[in-house]
Amino acid sequence: MSRRTLVPEAMGKLQKFKMEVANDMALDNIYSRNVYMGDVPSKEVNKMKNSGNVGGEMVRRMVEAAEKNMVDKI
Repeated sequence: MSRRTLVPEAMGKLQKFKMEVANDMALDNIYSRNVYMGDVPSKEVNKMKNSGNVGGEMVRRMVEAAEKNMVDKI
């Protein structure tokens, strides 16, 4: 599967959507690289470890929006 954006004009909006989803999942301000994390509680570390779920949640929300759009057009 390709990671390219099918509609290049949507790139900025997709990035914003990703940040909104991460914020909703309480993952917005805890992911940083090359920073000492020894004092970060394990609860927060698990959130970072599961941050890959952001993409899955984005897809779930997009499918839900598309389904609602189809129902509205009927």
